[in-house]
Amino acid sequence: MRPAPALWGVPVACAAGALLARVWIARAPHALARDLAQPLPVATAWGNYGTAGFCILAAALGAATVALVCASRARRADTAVVVAVAAAALAANLAWPVTFSSDPYAYAAYGDLATRGVDPYRLAPPALHDAPLDAARYQWSGAFPVCVYGPAFVLFARAIVTIANGAGSSATLWVFRAAACAAFLASIALLGVALRDRTRERRSFALYAYGLNPVALWTVAEGHNDAILICCAAAAFACARRFPAGAAFALALGPLVKAPGAVLAVVYAARAAWLEGTQTRAVWLATAAGGAAAVALALPPLLPALRHVATAGVYAPAVSLQGLLGLPAAALLAAAMLANSARLLLRRERRGFAWAGLALLAALPNAYPWYVLWLVPLALAAGDCPSAAALWFATIFAAMRYLPDAAGNMTLDAARAAAAVAALPFALALAEFRPAALRGKTPTPP
Repeated sequence: MRPAPALWGVPVACAAGALLARVWIARAPHALARDLAQPLPVATAWGNYGTAGFCILAAALGAATVALVCASRARRADTAVVVAVAAAALAANLAWPVTFSSDPYAYAAYGDLATRGVDPYRLAPPALHDAPLDAARYQWSGAFPVCVYGPAFVLFARAIVTIANGAGSSATLWVFRAAACAAFLASIALLGVALRDRTRERRSFALYAYGLNPVALWTVAEGHNDAILICCAAAAFACARRFPAGAAFALALGPLVKAPGAVLAVVYAARAAWLEGTQTRAVWLATAAGGAAAVALALPPLLPALRHVATAGVYAPAVSLQGLLGLPAAALLAAAMLANSARLLLRRERRGFAWAGLALLAALPNAYPWYVLWLVPLALAAGDCPSAAALWFATIFAAMRYLPDAAGNMTLDAARAAAAVAALPFALALAEFRPAALRGKTPTPP
């Protein structure tokens, strides 16, 4: 099936951003020479120059979003088309000369430590040096954070480092990025399988909203491990129709990769039990069993990291409701949203999932853009409603979180302004409290 012509505007916008970024980086000041000499340059604390780079990214993401929304009106595309368009967009994003996150450096360091027999859940010994460790230390001003991911991801990182052994830090980082892209494209295909019994319009709606979300595509190209988590989850969803309890168990093991996997497990169990009535007891028992197994396997190695975070961690909210309103007010809003979510789900209304996602965003001191990968499924589970639109557009505005890191010199007023912009999509959810006759005017995501 041929896609709507506007759909190709997504990769075209990404490519235009990459081209502008190369022009921008060619004029970088000499003071950034050392940063640009790193295996994968990361725009961090670059002052006004970093702000300009973020503006290029924001423009590209904005143009891609407009193209996607325009194309979505046709609501006709098969899985292969969405995978092809997503692959083109990922390739365009990979052509950027810089990224805005240093996380892949940490992944490489954790894998390197594991291959050396050193515990990545503890601070790396200062006397231990090699290319991946020193590159990661540079990105984090001398000491990269301890690993807070599950043991399954540590094994994955170790395998990547082993495969790229001897090829250099740049090659290792590229393997992480390529693996994330492959996992995301596979997750789109698996989503298509999971939705094979839905109408063509509904399937296209979900594939567009998930597989072509511009912020998701950007963060995947950066190499974030959320793509690995979402691929595993998509595989479970693809098997859910025939093996609902098995899918629940597999989803509950998600924290072995990354903690947010628990969110997807609970959403699946709630949807299967409350909305579809599919083997309710078996699904919840499987979820509990998988969760218990994940805790038993992940908690012992994670304890040193959790203790370190508890003692050395610093509360520093940025570009979030907490950064905008303060912790007490944001906590109250999150609690109100969560209560509304519970009320709706108990009434078997799917939009309760969207309110759960909005509550989660309100509760996060730092809503990083890569969280989009596991927040979009919450919007899809909610269906076509104002709160789902609010959550989907909030995933786009989450890209604002890059700004303070890229600039590094934002004033308090500027930071609050950025947080206010990021919070704008929350207002869309208020449409659900308007008279029913007016609700249809709320924009919907693709």
